[in-house]
Amino acid sequence: MAAANKGGVIERKPKKRENTMTVKKFIALTSAALAAVALTASAQVAVDVTSAYVFRGGTINDEVNIQPGFDTEILGGAVSVGTWANFNTDSSQFDEIDYFFGIPLPLDGPVGVEIGYTEYAYPGAEGDADREPYLSLGTEIEGIELGLLVAYGIDGAIDKTLYLGLSAGTSVDVAENISLGLGAELGYVDPDEGESGFSHLTLSVGTDIGIPETDHSISIGISYVVEMDDDVLEVDEDVFATIGFTL
Repeated sequence: MAAANKGGVIERKPKKRENTMTVKKFIALTSAALAAVALTASAQVAVDVTSAYVFRGGTINDEVNIQPGFDTEILGGAVSVGTWANFNTDSSQFDEIDYFFGIPLPLDGPVGVEIGYTEYAYPGAEGDADREPYLSLGTEIEGIELGLLVAYGIDGAIDKTLYLGLSAGTSVDVAENISLGLGAELGYVDPDEGESGFSHLTLSVGTDIGIPETDHSISIGISYVVEMDDDVLEVDEDVFATIGFTL
């Protein structure tokens, strides 16, 4: 899967593929992640099933997708590392696998700061991977979590593209082992070529159900994407649903 820049927003289009990942490789990847959980106390595996793959407001595909992710901490918690993938059930193959690491800075104060790097790889597709260092800021005010993501592309289709994501969210317990969450993210893009400006506003609501006497949970959510400026981003899939499992 290759990516093209459209109005400052990543638009990934299918290209000729070779040696794409299949269901067997998907099972192997999941099994390896589960084995790592057993060896690493801080490790976590999450699997989401989505009605569409939407990235920063843009629709990558409108098929049902399975999105496994794995992350853990190393070096005594000084660095977090992980991987995430998108398995397209229509084509029965992985069309994206991401790798990332983050380093939280040991700063005193109410604002948490993390620097990191993400590489977006497209198995079997022509073209370079998308590479993106980032800076993340986060704090909490009166029970509302606020965040700011500053990411800058240095290679691939997002080369020289600045992305800013301002997020807010809160969660309340509605029953034992059940919580209700509300969230919002406002995106801004400034590409090397194309229009810059606010791209989208994503509003989300969901519930998280903890499985008694375990560390596992099930989440169900729905999101609505508001188109801010069609010269910056044309929103194709404005509503999508997600069912998630944390292992």
